[in-house]
Amino acid sequence: MTRPDPATAPAPEEVPAADIGTDALIDHILVCYHDAHRRDLPDLILLAGKVARVHAGNPALPQGLAELLRETAGLLEMHMKKEELILFPAMRRAPSALVAQPIRVMREEHDDHGEQIRRLETMTDGFTPPPGACRSWTALYRGLGHFVSELTDHIHLENNVLFPRFEPAAEN
Repeated sequence: MTRPDPATAPAPEEVPAADIGTDALIDHILVCYHDAHRRDLPDLILLAGKVARVHAGNPALPQGLAELLRETAGLLEMHMKKEELILFPAMRRAPSALVAQPIRVMREEHDDHGEQIRRLETMTDGFTPPPGACRSWTALYRGLGHFVSELTDHIHLENNVLFPRFEPAAEN
């Protein structure tokens, strides 16, 4: 699959997402979210491991954070691959009832990602470093907050802008 050019993928702040064509919206999701998650998560996992090693005896250390991030990265990678290899190409071809089942699966997985987000927020006290936290710990929580914000925006854009284009309007 050819990756879209980041220079041509419209940013939602430039154009209302509802006004972006489907192909351009998919390109935006790929560049601004899929690529960003793949870039950011490995660094966050490494940083979480470093903080865990350096602060192993600190009671404020969130136990299992690096493992939760690895799990999140694995689930997210599988999810994005399904979108990239199955759902998005089908959406690009033409609106069709054939995408209804993949959309249902993606929505369920988005709910699972929401649970991962809640676990991260709980484990890190809302990404609030403890008093006296070192620069690495502070950077980790700042990075986690940014990642969660982007993932939340990503899910919102798919669930509320992209997917409804392929779902029948709800009966009133």
